[in-house]
Amino acid sequence: MAVKEYRQRYIVFEIDAPRKVERWEFIKALERYASLMELDNRKEGRPWLTAFNDNRGILRCTHTDKDNAIQLLNSITEVGEGNELKVEVRTLKTSGTIKKAKESM
Repeated sequence: MAVKEYRQRYIVFEIDAPRKVERWEFIKALERYASLMELDNRKEGRPWLTAFNDNRGILRCTHTDKDNAIQLLNSITEVGEGNELKVEVRTLKTSGTIKKAKESM
């Protein structure tokens, strides 16, 4: 059996915020912070929001960029159009399968 060059990792995270964060708000913040960390220009290593519900979500990345993706999540401190909402993102678990990640969500 051949080993894939880029294996997927799924990072389960939780957002601590005074209100419910919308999916689009978090995606915009994720894109903004990823561009600051220069993670948005590499197709194979670009993090992707797989699931998001009630301030909990799953971020997909490659196994080689897992540490960078966790650092990206932990660096997000503001979301919203005008960065008006202060948040804290905590990573809860990293999994190699989406099924196990969804069980933790």
